[in-house]
Amino acid sequence: MPASEMSYASAVWLASFWELDDETDSSSGSCLDYFDDDFLFKHFHFTRSAVCFIIDYVGAQLERAKYCSNELSSDVMVLAALCVYANGFLPNEIADMIGISQPSASRAVNMVSRILSDKAEEFITFPNSYNDRVLVAQEIQRFGGIPNGVGVLGCMHVRIIPTPEEETFFLNSFDYHSIMFQIICDSQGNLLSVESQWPGSTSEQSIWESSKISQKFKSGRHGHSWLIGASCYSLERHVLTPLAYVRKRPSMRYNEAHFKIQTVIQKTFGLLKSRFRCLENLGSIQKNNCSTHTEMVNACCVLHNIAMKFSVPLPQHFVPEPRYHGVNREEITQSNSSMLLFREDMIKAFFSQDSDPVPGIFVGFERM
Repeated sequence: MPASEMSYASAVWLASFWELDDETDSSSGSCLDYFDDDFLFKHFHFTRSAVCFIIDYVGAQLERAKYCSNELSSDVMVLAALCVYANGFLPNEIADMIGISQPSASRAVNMVSRILSDKAEEFITFPNSYNDRVLVAQEIQRFGGIPNGVGVLGCMHVRIIPTPEEETFFLNSFDYHSIMFQIICDSQGNLLSVESQWPGSTSEQSIWESSKISQKFKSGRHGHSWLIGASCYSLERHVLTPLAYVRKRPSMRYNEAHFKIQTVIQKTFGLLKSRFRCLENLGSIQKNNCSTHTEMVNACCVLHNIAMKFSVPLPQHFVPEPRYHGVNREEITQSNSSMLLFREDMIKAFFSQDSDPVPGIFVGFERM
């Protein structure tokens, strides 16, 4: 299996690849054999080895959980789903090539999405141990210079068509309708946490405060570490935000470092929507029911991490998501004097010199 392994990935993830060799064999009599590697990547946005893994994994889940009848083979179901994820639809010529009707393809996509969404925690794992957090923090510090960061925090908007009575509810700050997914990634764009879903009108800060990962941070589960968040978040014990007003050189260096790290998640959102064009528009949703759409997005997030592990090349026309700060919450932060002093001390310790800061753990939390 190609490198690009994350040491903090779950044991289930790392073991599953080897387990599947004993349970399934996607190379025998598969419709995958009809496609060469270039065709696979062009239409499905995955390499052959990654597609084989996905087929074997989904096939094993179908066998274990009895998700549905044996109407379709796992390779046909997975190829139909991957094509829809990659293009937003299944072209008739490809449907004919893999031997599936459009109605059956729709059911297959829903089934594969449900399987991958249900198993998301096997593929999207947050660094829970101290050693794993240190590894992630070291990579972020090498990349951007800020210490103790165990992830980059942001919200991805996915366009939808709401019912007329819910249009205001889903209207976001970009002036289109969306559902939002809170995502945390590492410095390489591996997804560490995905939580869904919120209507597009929800503020990023509200989403963070109500999220499961926020509660884990507040309970002390992730130690003296923080996430790198844009100015739409409040500066707090576990979310480090940029400065609104910069007057001195150390503050400028800090903001430049913060901006550099924040670009990672914008690129990650752009990569998700480039590899999985279904995320450009999920289409119509029923009132008070986004479950099918949520499962599809979660499935794409799982597949993103699989693509990262298999070193799948970037799709063509990759464009980062536009940078969006939301409501600047720096003035609200002014009341949190302890965190303001803490951030100031950290800037003095790591950004006062022109040279790159020496990697290390900032222990200022001990006095808070």
